[in-house]
Amino acid sequence: MNENISLLWVPGHSGIFWNEKADSLAKQVTDSTSFIEWIASEDIISNLKKQSIQITHDIYRRSKYQAMIGNVPDIITISKWTGNRVQDRLIARIISKTIITPGLLHRFNLHPDPLCIVCNENNDISHILLKCTNMHLSELFSGTN
Repeated sequence: MNENISLLWVPGHSGIFWNEKADSLAKQVTDSTSFIEWIASEDIISNLKKQSIQITHDIYRRSKYQAMIGNVPDIITISKWTGNRVQDRLIARIISKTIITPGLLHRFNLHPDPLCIVCNENNDISHILLKCTNMHLSELFSGTN
């Protein structure tokens, strides 16, 4: 078994155009920057959340609902005022004017008369909270919502 083994180094990219091109591009990249900037996944997620919230706000500003309801604080802002989920939901319904009132029920043909029996005005949340001389808040919080 007297065999000789010789190792010979041959440049792998010699004479092959695309291999030389790939080698040249790789060298240019490594020579131009000494490090690669990595972006943490947490930063990506945080940025996407901010973009998502901004897109939602932009869409709302251009919608018909913004003209009807106005600027509605988000549930995160509301929840700072209250102590529990029931209060969060109640305040959100009052702000968005979707709390169940005779006026709202009448819009969906679920109540015979939309008018307040005292003032003879549309019996919606704005009327109940701000205008009605009878101040019938007990009707609002009677558990029918």
